[in-house]
Amino acid sequence: MTTPQSINARDLAGRQFRYFDFVMVAFVVILLLSNVIGAEKRSVINLPWIGLWPFGAGILFFPISYVIDDVLTEVYGYARARRALWAGFGALLFMAVMEWTVVHLPVAQGWNGQAAYERVFGAGWRIILASITAFWVGDLLNSFVLAKMKIATGGQISVDAHDRQHDRGGRGRTA
Repeated sequence: MTTPQSINARDLAGRQFRYFDFVMVAFVVILLLSNVIGAEKRSVINLPWIGLWPFGAGILFFPISYVIDDVLTEVYGYARARRALWAGFGALLFMAVMEWTVVHLPVAQGWNGQAAYERVFGAGWRIILASITAFWVGDLLNSFVLAKMKIATGGQISVDAHDRQHDRGGRGRTA
């Protein structure tokens, strides 16, 4: 088994990483859509032994953002994961400004959808602020802990270490 190599972050500056942009876009899209799609939609599920359990539909896909963030931290490093997080925050803030602006634009004569529009998008800035606050605390802590665990274990929690362990037994990826 090969030992993990220490890499200085400065050596990676400016280096292009395969698929980073796509993973970051997926991360940002999930942040945005979980705030827009699920903000007003209330759903209910019948859980065994508990009964009817109401929930906001946004929570269905939001946990995927944590999985993607773990992948970003593990594969691309803490600094790039932070870049994706700040891109997500910027997109959320811009979306909040857009929602507020559009809700407060004068209504065209004859359009009767303003009340419904305000119901869906009127509280958007508050939802986004709460989302940013919660995600900032939870995600930064999650990425920090994951990065520290990787350092403390000498990289043994990485996907590559898992693959090397399986490759010794003739299993795992061969690429």
